[in-house]
Amino acid sequence: MDDRKKSASTLKDVANAAGVSVGTASKVLAGVANVSEARRRQVSEAARKLGYRRNSIAAELRSCRSMSIGFVVPDLTNSFFIELVCALEDHALECGYRLILAHAQEDPEREAERIRFVLSRQVAGMIIIPCHGYEHAISELRECDVPLVMADRVDSSFPANTVTTDSHRAAMDGTGHLVALGHRRITFIVNALDLVNSRERAQGYLEAMRLAGLENHARVVVCGMSETESHATTLGVLAASERPTALFTGANVATLGALRAIRDAGLRLPDDISLLSFDDAPWMSVLRPGISSIHQPVEAIGRAIWNLLHRQLQGESSEIVHLRMRADLRVRDSTGAVRYDECREATPVSAAPPL
Repeated sequence: MDDRKKSASTLKDVANAAGVSVGTASKVLAGVANVSEARRRQVSEAARKLGYRRNSIAAELRSCRSMSIGFVVPDLTNSFFIELVCALEDHALECGYRLILAHAQEDPEREAERIRFVLSRQVAGMIIIPCHGYEHAISELRECDVPLVMADRVDSSFPANTVTTDSHRAAMDGTGHLVALGHRRITFIVNALDLVNSRERAQGYLEAMRLAGLENHARVVVCGMSETESHATTLGVLAASERPTALFTGANVATLGALRAIRDAGLRLPDDISLLSFDDAPWMSVLRPGISSIHQPVEAIGRAIWNLLHRQLQGESSEIVHLRMRADLRVRDSTGAVRYDECREATPVSAAPPL
């Protein structure tokens, strides 16, 4: 078939070639899940042979119903966000929706522009994980009447549905694990204290240190948002005259920088220093030694976000809901018992200021 005939192919042509109804062909090409695998193959093969390409924008205009969901994320180099994108796309596709993904690159100005762009696509709903604070996101969304779920870097003060991890409790659990191993000089390395979840993690660490009677040894160090900044900051921490016996990093980007700094300082895990990461990633279980971590339930978070949004899309709920998910501690080989010579009484560092 020549190119002109291919470009002129219609949905009805595809349905006839596949031996199915136009409605079934439309469902397959729209990605709707409730079609048998055999018919899906028939329609896909017919569309391929005919060179048919579905114009989803035109279809939505005809039906006056958008099947697109905007998703604005702060950082696509962060494995937690990537896993969440994958989980949410699966849920959206099951319901016949597709994601329009926008990357804010941890820049509030770019984030505002990306929100405006996504909204210009006439999306049916929005999911946003904000950068620093969420006031700018609120101002962009205030005039737009679209279902919205905010996630991760928000709290229950936001006037819309939210899904977060109980970062405070998780940080307390992680710090308690290090204390139980005999560590006292535990430094918490956090990317930025103006992020809601990072601040909660730091506060959880400080509370656990206080409950253990170690508030005079507590130290919170801000490292910045990139691996390069974390690497430089951690090298400074390791070069101190009284080096910590354990590091607790507040995000997986900070963990990457800390790992590189530990290597560059010629230290071994866990013989010379223990390392615990807030955020898990597949590579952490592959490394030797494996990296102990706080694992956020990505699948459960993604499912909760989609369920809240989908109920709004169906007009089923107007009540604002704030969900907090429980993270779990995954102990691997990077955290070990403190050695006796590291446990000697030392001049305490200055107590960390209240957050």
